[in-house]
Amino acid sequence: MTNEPSLWLVVLTTRDHAGDTAAIASVFSGRGIQIDSFIGFGSNPQASGEPRGRIMLTFHAFADRCRALCRVLASLEAVAEVRCLAGEEIPAELSTQAAAVKQLLATM
Repeated sequence: MTNEPSLWLVVLTTRDHAGDTAAIASVFSGRGIQIDSFIGFGSNPQASGEPRGRIMLTFHAFADRCRALCRVLASLEAVAEVRCLAGEEIPAELSTQAAAVKQLLATM
């Protein structure tokens, strides 16, 4: 067991309405969790024809805090689906792409 928080990746499917991102960010802020990366895409119509957004967030937290955070995120009206992945469960390609976007933005 480690005394260090682990890296987590949360992938959210949202309803893609104004204010949804703010509601999601407030869940992190209200719990004192710093978001490491935040990548989002909106207006991706699903088979039902409803617009859906996708948000990918990374952050560091202990497992119990992450589970609680994911439960709160799932309870938001703005969120249709939550997937929480621990460091070793995060696909290497996603980690690489998130790091690349972060590095690119740092040079702008």
